[in-house]
Amino acid sequence: MLERIARWAYARSLWMIHYCSACGAVEFPPLVMAPLDWERYGYMPTPSPRQSDLYIGMGYLTKKTVKLVLNMYRQMPEPKLVLAGCNCTSTGGPYWDSYATYKRLDDFIEVEGWVPGCMPMPDDYLSMIEYVRKDLGKRPLNAYVSKIKPDAFKKISEWEELEKQWRKEYEEKIKEDSSKPVSYEFKETYPSCYEKDEKSKICKTSVNPEKIRDALMDLKNKGHVLFVNINTVDYPDKGVIEVYYVLENPSDGSQVWVKTYAKRASPEIDSVHDIFPLAKYIEREVYEFMGVVFRNNPELKKWILDGNWEGPPPLRKDVDTAGFVMKTMYGGYKYGR
Repeated sequence: MLERIARWAYARSLWMIHYCSACGAVEFPPLVMAPLDWERYGYMPTPSPRQSDLYIGMGYLTKKTVKLVLNMYRQMPEPKLVLAGCNCTSTGGPYWDSYATYKRLDDFIEVEGWVPGCMPMPDDYLSMIEYVRKDLGKRPLNAYVSKIKPDAFKKISEWEELEKQWRKEYEEKIKEDSSKPVSYEFKETYPSCYEKDEKSKICKTSVNPEKIRDALMDLKNKGHVLFVNINTVDYPDKGVIEVYYVLENPSDGSQVWVKTYAKRASPEIDSVHDIFPLAKYIEREVYEFMGVVFRNNPELKKWILDGNWEGPPPLRKDVDTAGFVMKTMYGGYKYGR
């Protein structure tokens, strides 16, 4: 009798930790409002995993996110449940070939229920939760399903080792290519524009790598004080990476795009973070995605990809991240296509 009462109470007072991993959670908040009003069933969001019974995975699972989810899940008291909402959590969704995401939540945690869709409607979430709630009232409390799978952390470690091995192989290949001549023609035009768009007020100019700091300082003194971005274009066949610094003059909205380059085999260029402080962070992004080293940047380390990718610079044209994902996660099968 006491166990029946406990099961009845548990099924009618599920407390959920709302950890939103991505866009799949955008349709979840309407559950707490009229007309659905999920609190009438005893559900309640909690501020801490230590007070929750339920976790719902919503949205794509970056590799960093999965590590945080597993750490959070271990803090939840038993019995505890895991549900999964949206296609990204169950198959990878549109990110099925992304190098920075895992494809299935149940590769790491046993999942009690699924809601397909992109994004699932609030009614679909409610239907899943209600189905699980009714089922919970019929089973013993020790018969909960959700557990961290025994090989969850081993899988993460193995995938990261494969990424590191690929990076090592890629770096060895780049060293071998360094002996090849660079077939790239570059003409310095600064301070003149090699191309100008009067309507958009954009001047494109070019400067040799060793003069990039002098050129940007000169432009800053002339009023182009807004540092907009650093863009790059990879040319594996030419052996260079073109680097574009975008500056703007706030007084008239005019922009100057300063083009320079770095050799792919040893892509190094002087940092300009002391001229434009914002460049310190943009240089870090270019460093991790394109492998360009900015000399004298005091924080040249991973930022966005920290915990998400251990392989070679993913935006280089000769880095086939989709092929790597299919080989390592799908056994060579072009999943879903």
